[in-house]
Amino acid sequence: MPKDALQKQLTELHDTLASTAELDPELRALLKEVSGDIETILGEDTSAGETSAAGQLQTRVRRATVDFEAEHPRLAHILEDLADTLTKLGI
Repeated sequence: MPKDALQKQLTELHDTLASTAELDPELRALLKEVSGDIETILGEDTSAGETSAAGQLQTRVRRATVDFEAEHPRLAHILEDLADTLTKLGI
């Protein structure tokens, strides 16, 4: 179930990114990196800590959330949901 929620949130992140034109290139790159890591995790059958992508993913998601809170609250909310789902998956 949490992987389904993660996939839904990832799709929401992609949709929101596509509609957000005024995004700093560094932040956009960070989101693409996070998105790629999540896609890697979704494609694997892993438990906590089994992949290098999973090891630092939650830290990057939390950092991105802080970076986006002021200027892009919608993206920050999506990232908070992603971080919570990763926690539920044990990542």
